Amino acid sequence: MSSDILHIKDGYFFEVPRALWRSNREKASDFPSWFVRLDEDFQSKEADAIIEGLKGLGVDPVELASLKDSWHDWQHQSTANAGWPLDAYLEKQSSDIQTQAAQWAGRNAPDAKDAYGAYAGSTTTPAIDWFVQIQRSPEKLAKWKEIVGKVDQKDYLQNYLTDAKWDAEKLKQYNSSLDGKIMIPQPFGEPKNAYESGTGFCISRYMLIELAVAVIALFVFRWLAGKVSTGESPKGKRWNMLEGLVQWVRNDVAVPAMGEHDADRFMPFLWTLFVFILGCNLMGMLPWVGSPTAAFGTTLALAGIVFIIGVAMGVKTFGPVGFLKNICPDLGLPWYLAFWIVPLLWVIEFASLIIKHAVLAVRLLMNMGAGHLVMLGILGIGISVPAAMMSTPAWTGVAMISVIGTALLSVLELFVAFLQAYLFTFLAAMFIGSSMHHH
Repeated sequence: MSSDILHIKDGYFFEVPRALWRSNREKASDFPSWFVRLDEDFQSKEADAIIEGLKGLGVDPVELASLKDSWHDWQHQSTANAGWPLDAYLEKQSSDIQTQAAQWAGRNAPDAKDAYGAYAGSTTTPAIDWFVQIQRSPEKLAKWKEIVGKVDQKDYLQNYLTDAKWDAEKLKQYNSSLDGKIMIPQPFGEPKNAYESGTGFCISRYMLIELAVAVIALFVFRWLAGKVSTGESPKGKRWNMLEGLVQWVRNDVAVPAMGEHDADRFMPFLWTLFVFILGCNLMGMLPWVGSPTAAFGTTLALAGIVFIIGVAMGVKTFGPVGFLKNICPDLGLPWYLAFWIVPLLWVIEFASLIIKHAVLAVRLLMNMGAGHLVMLGILGIGISVPAAMMSTPAWTGVAMISVIGTALLSVLELFVAFLQAYLFTFLAAMFIGSSMHHH
């Protein structure tokens, strides 16, 4: 594993050991466009263009004289600020000031129609006031977006790359930072950085892994379907294993959760869900790959599909009104108690319907992510740089224990991969089944 966050954070690259993939880019244009946009030289030229545009908007040159210095100081205050361009810095500062103004007005001037105006008039005028005023003016705001749009265009970047001459030291430093990182081509968009999407549709590592899992599952079970369609008895280890797995999902997962009749109706969905989750979980066991189910976007999407199917089948079975009534169980209360208790109970049960699907997503996410974090922690005890520098017999013993412990935990993670696929599918079947039956 090359990075501490490889298995639990999505990104726009695959990471392998540095020795297996060296970056040998020779000029600025060889680097990914998002990487160039993070370069200090490019951002400085971009900032100069923005400042010239602000002068055209009538901003006092005195306000702009120290703007670049303030921006650079802010970039170095925290690692979270690194790489933010000038326009993003201004917009964040403005957003923070206006949030602060809203909070101040809520405490000191709750009746004020203009929270920021009341805040600015009663305290020292914020240093970024001139930019807040630009954002509060529709005409100036439109021109500001036009200024930012020009520097964000590919033509602006291309013009920079045409003239850019990065020295050997910078190229060496940048190539070193990209060693071991196999960048994913982005024909439909441009990431903001290696982990955040920017403009357009960006293809991430987890997307490709999920696609690979889907294709493998399609290939394998098309083969199984062809064998079953012949009507012959299962022959061979592969056929018996796959058909046995299908029978297990039906008889031990779907039928206990929703009954035999509904299990047969929903087996195509439940079986696909189980195989997809299992495949994504197992991908996390492969070196340099990662598990998509350790990303909240993936688990939330899966839980969302279960929620939509459950609601749709409930509405189909009982009708819209009947489905809403069925959310609250029949308590058999007299009318004078039901008048007060049933509405309150319905609100609780409706909230529970949403919460249990959210928990479904979080359960899978945390179990898959936590396991890798534990392994990283145990392995890091023995092979971290500070520990390795000790070079003592004690370190050798600790390193051996940590490696053995990590290997044993990997076996446990393999079990968890199957267990979480089973639990998610079982609960999905139970939730869908409960939406189609009276409580």
